[in-house]
Amino acid sequence: MTDTLSPQEDWYAANLPLRKQVIADVGANAGRLSEFFWRAGGGSSTVVSIEPLAENIALLRARMPAEAAGRWRIERCAVSNRSGSVRLHAGLTRGSGWNSVVHPSGTRRTRAQTLAALVPDVTVVKLDIEGHEHEVLEEALPRLPAVLAWAIELHQRPDRSLQGVLGLLMAHGYRVFAAIQEPQRLGVWVSHEISATLDWSDVPPSGTRADGQPIRTLHVLALRHPPAR
Repeated sequence: MTDTLSPQEDWYAANLPLRKQVIADVGANAGRLSEFFWRAGGGSSTVVSIEPLAENIALLRARMPAEAAGRWRIERCAVSNRSGSVRLHAGLTRGSGWNSVVHPSGTRRTRAQTLAALVPDVTVVKLDIEGHEHEVLEEALPRLPAVLAWAIELHQRPDRSLQGVLGLLMAHGYRVFAAIQEPQRLGVWVSHEISATLDWSDVPPSGTRADGQPIRTLHVLALRHPPAR
């Protein structure tokens, strides 16, 4: 990993508890954030990288230093709201490696497990699974009350409201902060506390789907403590 952190990593470093934690990187992809979590913890934390695609597992293993043995492990599976299996659409995305999304018509079938079953002692969760985070949160939040922080990339879906997922996080005792970029400091993410009244129409689109519908995502931190200043 280079010494230069991305805006997302800077934001995590400033706001997440990363030392002496059990950190689950759900949707680990090629492992850049897993490596960031390991290094940010200075070897004091346990990191669990959860990733369903074999193409990314090899890249993850290549990132693991020898001294991480026993404290950084890889689970090859998808995280869902039930154990068993799920279908995935998978493809190579320019600039970001192999990505996957849970979908009933997916051409790949892979093992699925609940987060509580995989990492029952988890205290920090990074969750980026292309829209399936809604099902995971609905199942995991009541089962994992010891989690101090969730770092989530929320994806707009027609069958889930933004108010619903924000309200769910708040009902479980979290304050929720969104990442915004300050115009005066390009490339710097800062935290803005949000309420459960926020609607997807308030979030600027990041692109357009093939069917013409806008693509909207929101990076949020759900914290049991105020963000670092």
